[in-house]
Amino acid sequence: MDITRLFLIEDHLMVADVLTSSLATVPWLRVVGTRSATDPALRPALSAQQPDVVTVELQSLTDVRERIRTWREAAPAACFVALTASRDRELAVSAAHAGINTWIPKESSLEDLLDRVRGARAGHAWYPPELLAALFDRLRRDGAAPRRTGSSPLDVLSGRELEVLVAMVDGDRSDQIAARLQLSRHTVRTHTRNLFRKLKVHSGLEVVKIARAAGIEPTGQTPARKGELP
Repeated sequence: MDITRLFLIEDHLMVADVLTSSLATVPWLRVVGTRSATDPALRPALSAQQPDVVTVELQSLTDVRERIRTWREAAPAACFVALTASRDRELAVSAAHAGINTWIPKESSLEDLLDRVRGARAGHAWYPPELLAALFDRLRRDGAAPRRTGSSPLDVLSGRELEVLVAMVDGDRSDQIAARLQLSRHTVRTHTRNLFRKLKVHSGLEVVKIARAAGIEPTGQTPARKGELP
């Protein structure tokens, strides 16, 4: 029998224990490790175990793509799957961009969970129907954006940070960015600080200069400000 080696990245020890216990009776599956996302021993454990499938609770991750990239380096043959309580559409988009092709809600039955794990290992993709419309819409829009080739200083940015950057190139203020991306002003400030830190700059003008040099041009989507012509 071909055994599927499963690794759980789960921040809640009790959840990990319950899952491990529930899966222990499945003859074709073996849980080879459980770690929290912040455990410094996680990457060495992935490297040592080389699992076939890795489930990830995404809710606590601040940069899904960077985390998955790092873990995938440790276990390059593994299929990464979201096993999460979240139903956040933006998180689903980030997961898809990170190469996570299967999203398993934590409220799923054990039978459904096993079907998704088996399907993921076979190369099949699955997301809950309520997330698919938003996911496809965003992926279509992202796919229509100009693609950058070669190394770029913007490669260190997350998808959401890139969206904030494009809005800044369009000349949007923080409140306009918040309305445009349907974020809170606090979240926009957080993304802006991350942009400054990652690009090693101290002002919005410097950020826009780097973006323009990297090939990002104004999109023309900036709404007219009060007193201005559309």
